Amino acid sequence: MLEEFKTRGGHLLSENADLVATLTAGTIAFLLFLTTLQLNINGSSHPYVTDVGEIQNALPRWGTIHFTGYPQFTFLGSVFVWVIGLFGLAPAAAASLYSAVWGGVAIGLLTYLTITLGVPPLAAAATALLFGLSTSYWVDASIAEVHTMTMALTFAALLAAVRFGRDGRKADLFWLAFLSGQGLAHQRAFAFIGLGLLILVIHRWQAIRRSLPAVIGLFLLGPLTYIYLPLRAWMGADWTFNAPGTWSGFWSLVFDNKAERIVEAPESTTIWFERAQGVARLLADDWPWPLIILGLGGLLFSGTIISRRERLGLNMSWLPVLATSLVIWIGRVGEAVLATKLPVVAMAAIGLGLISQSIWERRTALGRASAIIWLVLASVLYLAGREDVLAITRDPAAETTIALVNQIEPASDGRPITFMALEGNDYWQLAYAQAYLDQFPDLEVVSHRANFNEILDQGDHLLTLSQTFYLRPLEGWQKLLGSVHLDGIAPGVVEIKKEPNLPATETLSEAALDLKNGIVLQKAEAAWNGAGDVVLAVEWRAQAEVSDDYSVAVHLVGQDPPTGPQDILAQADRSHPVDGWYPTSRWQVGEVVSDYYLLNIPPGSRPAGVRVAMYRVLADGSFENTEWLSLSAPERP
Repeated sequence: MLEEFKTRGGHLLSENADLVATLTAGTIAFLLFLTTLQLNINGSSHPYVTDVGEIQNALPRWGTIHFTGYPQFTFLGSVFVWVIGLFGLAPAAAASLYSAVWGGVAIGLLTYLTITLGVPPLAAAATALLFGLSTSYWVDASIAEVHTMTMALTFAALLAAVRFGRDGRKADLFWLAFLSGQGLAHQRAFAFIGLGLLILVIHRWQAIRRSLPAVIGLFLLGPLTYIYLPLRAWMGADWTFNAPGTWSGFWSLVFDNKAERIVEAPESTTIWFERAQGVARLLADDWPWPLIILGLGGLLFSGTIISRRERLGLNMSWLPVLATSLVIWIGRVGEAVLATKLPVVAMAAIGLGLISQSIWERRTALGRASAIIWLVLASVLYLAGREDVLAITRDPAAETTIALVNQIEPASDGRPITFMALEGNDYWQLAYAQAYLDQFPDLEVVSHRANFNEILDQGDHLLTLSQTFYLRPLEGWQKLLGSVHLDGIAPGVVEIKKEPNLPATETLSEAALDLKNGIVLQKAEAAWNGAGDVVLAVEWRAQAEVSDDYSVAVHLVGQDPPTGPQDILAQADRSHPVDGWYPTSRWQVGEVVSDYYLLNIPPGSRPAGVRVAMYRVLADGSFENTEWLSLSAPERP
């Protein structure tokens, strides 16, 4: 009786220690992720955050996102963001918090999986935290992304497979079937661990065969979650991707795994080698290479508590992933490969735990010391990487874009204004700002998928960011709309029109300056903006046909006229007017073109004036300037 009591007591203590380690590791990881959580709409263009703005917009609207739809993620995320929103947290921050919660859950599950393999709780928690602070995972847990949920499902499925492989309990088999269906429906990359899962359980094939109908049924619950996508479309969700309410849109979301767009097999040994170097660098960004090699080596060779079958199954959970990383290529490092390599570092973390277990078997004190070393290394990773993660999650670029659009004033002719932003960061930032930050309520914000002929034909002003023309150049607009003319609306904001601005009167003011090149500078005004910089507003008029393309020189000077380069405080020169996008050879006779230039004032300088002129480059490489127009520097408000 006493021995039985001691055995039960020891078992309970062991279970409690396992639970404490699991909860502690998950909670600590979650708290660390909170310190770098993205709180506002994403502004970064880093590959880690390629789709974040879309998710930040979709979840609070109960919407759907890009291929492959991620139905469980979007449904549960919308519930989470809605509930958290009741407590006043902004949707963008709530969407990031949703990923952080999954991030903490995944670290807890990794801890418990490692303990189940026989690693002491302290070492299991330490190595799981070490994985949690790998760059890729840490960033994914700080932003609105699907990958922390993927890793939670991955660790949970591996845990169920290890337990079923060891004990053959039907409950573990059912959990494995359910989690595998959910994982594969959630993200197709889950399939990369499929061979590892199979190896872990295949020796129980008779038990699987006896429960096959239930196993298949539980697995199919994952694909059934796709019903959510057309359901939301039929309910009128205002944020959906690829028309999920239609048969073609729905099936494309289910079956499109993006492979044809992101998979490109290397064509030579040289390219194989270059890809391998690239993946090696990406892994080194997560952990130092000695740590990765040590961890994977531990998974391959260390520990006596796991069988050969388990060792093979765990290793086949990362080797296919590594191989796949070599063929995921879009001409640059993309978000797909950054996410695909996550299991490699996760399995290395388990390997480090197995190394600690091997040491622990020989000398307990040294085993504990190894766990402490992993914790110290996790602390080092946190201190070394925090600023890099914050540079992504706190990038202020979205504020700049929103401020550009906030310059737009109602049209003087009373016509509605439609603002087009390219789908991606620009559109997501502006759509979020309008919906949740109460910005620019008088604008109709649309993406590049809108019908622009229809917008212009109904009489709207069509505006866009100047930077749009880098990806959608003037020639593309001309093919779409026919005749295209541009006007500056504010620094960084351009109007696209089918017809030029041809005022009826040709009367020029006394302040107008004939540049003797067929163009008159008929109006110029310098003023301070709210940020303390100078904005120069210009009106050009084509008095005659202009065959040459003139550039524009705009100088902020400390002395007017300047005696040398030292007197030029700032420049805003452009290769063409209207932010460099509207060549003068495209102008019609009589056309008036509005133009804006932003001059950033160097700290401590005292501007005396603003000068503007046009110039062209001659065949011999020299410059030919028109006459300069000088304005007094505006008085500081």
